[in-house]
Amino acid sequence: MDPTSYKSKLKSVDTVVHSVGLLFENQSYKKSLNSNFSSLTDFTNFLKGSNPMKKDEGSSIEAIQRDSAVLLGDAFLEAQEKEVMKKTKKPKVKKTSETPETTEKPSETGKLPTFVYISADNKPPIVPDAYLTSKREAEFELSCKKGLRTIFMRPGFMYEVDHEGRTNARDVLANFLKMGYFVKEGVVGDNIEFVNKIVRPAVSTDKVAFKLFEKLEEDAFEGVVELEDIVRY
Repeated sequence: MDPTSYKSKLKSVDTVVHSVGLLFENQSYKKSLNSNFSSLTDFTNFLKGSNPMKKDEGSSIEAIQRDSAVLLGDAFLEAQEKEVMKKTKKPKVKKTSETPETTEKPSETGKLPTFVYISADNKPPIVPDAYLTSKREAEFELSCKKGLRTIFMRPGFMYEVDHEGRTNARDVLANFLKMGYFVKEGVVGDNIEFVNKIVRPAVSTDKVAFKLFEKLEEDAFEGVVELEDIVRY
């Protein structure tokens, strides 16, 4: 939330990826979600954990997911503009009758700086509405910034394909969601729209990353990358 703490890191890069987010304003759920466990009792304890609806002071969903992204976007643009000015600044030349007139301007043919925002496909059932609303507000505000190429990734629930340590609650939840989607596809397919909106596929962080780089390499692309496009990678 303090751009001066990271502005110096934005000068030498042409792409920024904002992946900061949270489901609940009480961030204790993250510790439970990522903790190792080995039995049904552990999972039950996770479900009975501290109230996720209880807010942590100074960290609203809107501040974390929308405001931090907009601040970063502004700081990124400012850093890029300063770098362009440095590169295009010419030494002073004393004009004489032999000095040719020039109308040369800083090059406008270079690639625009790119801002990738990790958004979301939808809102999980028990998660506050602000989760998705703040994501969409961030997308809108970032897309309005002139001189910035914006890419909005909209994955569903993300999980890691491989990580060190024992199975954690995130792994169990990912497996549950994958099983639910598999059953949905086998039983009703895509024939019932409201079911399609509720039962969404989980996606690995690897697929999100690979699709992100694929879109970065498409110079003309900007806008939304839907979950279905990510899953197909």
